[in-house]
Amino acid sequence: MAQGSAKIRIAHAEPLGQGARLLRVERVDGAELGFAGGQYVIINTGVTLPGGKLAKRAYSMLSSDAEQRAVEIAVKRIGAGPGSNVLNDIAVGAELEWSGPWGKLRLPPGFSGRALVVATDTGITAALGIARSAAAAGAAQLDLLWLVEPGEYFVSEAFVRERLPAAVRLTVAGDFLPVGHPERPARACALVGQHAHLSAFPYDAVLCAGDGAVIYPIRDRLASLGAPEGGVLLESFFNNPMKKSA
Repeated sequence: MAQGSAKIRIAHAEPLGQGARLLRVERVDGAELGFAGGQYVIINTGVTLPGGKLAKRAYSMLSSDAEQRAVEIAVKRIGAGPGSNVLNDIAVGAELEWSGPWGKLRLPPGFSGRALVVATDTGITAALGIARSAAAAGAAQLDLLWLVEPGEYFVSEAFVRERLPAAVRLTVAGDFLPVGHPERPARACALVGQHAHLSAFPYDAVLCAGDGAVIYPIRDRLASLGAPEGGVLLESFFNNPMKKSA
């Protein structure tokens, strides 16, 4: 799939509860976006940061890759963050630069097997793109497990269910521990272990997105349950242990 820079246009915008916004974007030149479910793009907000760099932010595409002319992204307003605030306030019709698609958190083209997708927190955006795309491609089984803190978080459970095809089996652990809690990784591994056993593990593919402090232990737990070496793909949205050790 082609990667590079292009101009995008905000084609539609609507609020997502408190402090978040759903944007539908399209390329200004009308070309296809060339993405696979689970991938992300980097948007140049046009804001210059104090150090002189431009505020560029990564956003996963929620849409099925069966539709390549326009995609949905969800943007959470993060305090005074310049990137998220620009995209929460930007007008329909405005144009911005972006690059991509990027990322290896994706199923093979035409995947027809059984997949488990695990998302924590905002990782649900990538999970939605993966599940919707795999369902459109005719996957035999799709299980989505979302580990999320209590209450309205970014996007609601209703929002997720509305966008998932009927073939996707969604399980929401809506009482998950908060980010940074010392027992969070162990709780996640226990939940994933229970889910995998109930769903007759092994799967043909497993993809995890969200809190890096959680999804790396999940990978190890799945390996202990029989997941093939290299058979669990990860995308850290935050707390990436690989960056911290670099």
